[in-house]
Amino acid sequence: MGGRLAMVSLGVVVLVAGVLAALMSVQLSDSGQRQAEQVTRSVAETLAHEPEVAALVGTRDSDALQPMVEAILADADLSFVTIMTPDGIRLTHRNRDEIGEPYLGSRDEALAGRTFTEVYGGTLGPSVRTIAPIRRDGADDGEIVGLVSVGVTLTAVQADLAARVPLIVTAAAGIVGIGILGALYVRRSARRVTGSYTPSELARLVESYETVLHSLREGLVVTDHRGRIVLYNDEAADLLGLPPAAQGQVSLDPREIDMDAALADAIATGRRMVEETVVTGDRVLLVNQEEARDLSGRRAPERGRVMTLRDRSELQALLGELEGVRTLSDTLRSQTHEHGNRLHALLALLELGRVDDARRLIVASTEERQDLADRLVADSDAAVVVALLLGKLDEAAERGVALELHVDEPTPALPLAPGEAVTVVGNLVDNALDAASTGAEPRWVRASLTRRGPDVAIEVSDSGAGFDPNLADPFAFGASTKPAAVPGGRGVGLALVRDIVAAHGGTLRVTADPTTIRVVLPAPVEAVPA
Repeated sequence: MGGRLAMVSLGVVVLVAGVLAALMSVQLSDSGQRQAEQVTRSVAETLAHEPEVAALVGTRDSDALQPMVEAILADADLSFVTIMTPDGIRLTHRNRDEIGEPYLGSRDEALAGRTFTEVYGGTLGPSVRTIAPIRRDGADDGEIVGLVSVGVTLTAVQADLAARVPLIVTAAAGIVGIGILGALYVRRSARRVTGSYTPSELARLVESYETVLHSLREGLVVTDHRGRIVLYNDEAADLLGLPPAAQGQVSLDPREIDMDAALADAIATGRRMVEETVVTGDRVLLVNQEEARDLSGRRAPERGRVMTLRDRSELQALLGELEGVRTLSDTLRSQTHEHGNRLHALLALLELGRVDDARRLIVASTEERQDLADRLVADSDAAVVVALLLGKLDEAAERGVALELHVDEPTPALPLAPGEAVTVVGNLVDNALDAASTGAEPRWVRASLTRRGPDVAIEVSDSGAGFDPNLADPFAFGASTKPAAVPGGRGVGLALVRDIVAAHGGTLRVTADPTTIRVVLPAPVEAVPA
């Protein structure tokens, strides 16, 4: 493509140079003829008004007039000066043999008293000549006693123009030279931008890019070096609330768009982002942003940044439901196992006739959870969370961990869907049980669900060793120290907790000694005290 552009550019320059050279030649030719007309008119009128010339013409003195004319021809750039009688008989001529011969050319206007100029072919060839009347004594109103014709042959005019041809050629060559340099620059610039692609290949590429750009199910945002959005696709427009994507580039300031302030700032500053979770509106986005690259694959920050956006809202909902089901199934399994153990123990005690011991076992089993069981029946709004916590008591007992629960009465209503509530509370308690069960004695977990003014706080502490310091972000998706083959996956639960909390405008904080995770969620409107 670069070579074709260069050839087109060079062709245009050569054409322009040729047209300019032709125009200059025509202009110089016209200028030379006008100059010849002015010179011949000036000399003719000067001689016609000379009294001495008029007197010599009156006496037909060719011998005196011829030396005078030859002197003028020697000093002036003229081809001929012919003085004649009114009837056209030459008194002077450049060729002395023509003296006394009839003048070849028009004389009528001069005989009428007017000076005129014409182009005529005489004995010396075609010439530009001016004919003026000679009056007696050189007076303006005297009797016409003769005529004077002063001329320059067209051959002489062309010879004068020929001396200027090198100038025209030099100018044209200079223009062509500049054109060649410009064509080389165009070729180099085009190759730097388009590589070795031909125009048809570029057209197909652009068409393919447009098709891919608007078909992607991921959001794509391209910014320039100033941090302004210059290109985005339909998915990005939907995720960020941008105007509908159109063909070609745009220029939008992200800080002037109604989007998450932190995300707008990241776009404007070009900050590098790797798998960062951003909550905007009711969507949870996974964001990456890198410097643009050139055709060779090298980083080109002067070309801006490229951001990709993935909507994790639907994935989060599905993972949340899966985590909730897994948590409830584990809880039910633990309850079944624990209840089975207790039933076996009760049966053995009864068979041995130790009824009092059996009664004390039943009281001890129900006493610690009776309050929560009563709430499960009385408080339908928090039934899911209460049932989950009841199940976790059995799971903790099965794993040899003391689980202490503190739940305000009445049970605070969480601003979460039932599935989200199970995901948040279940994952926090499960991770605490995992940490405590692998730690030293005594093994314990404390979980509380309390009100904090208009908000609801979930706090879980454990006796475990805390988060692995090698994990940069324990809440990142996929971050885990569990073995890869652990059933139910790894590095998902806490990531879902953070996303759900962020999506509902809550906060999440981690402290150590003991390891404590505190989640604060804004209470639903109906739960705010009047």
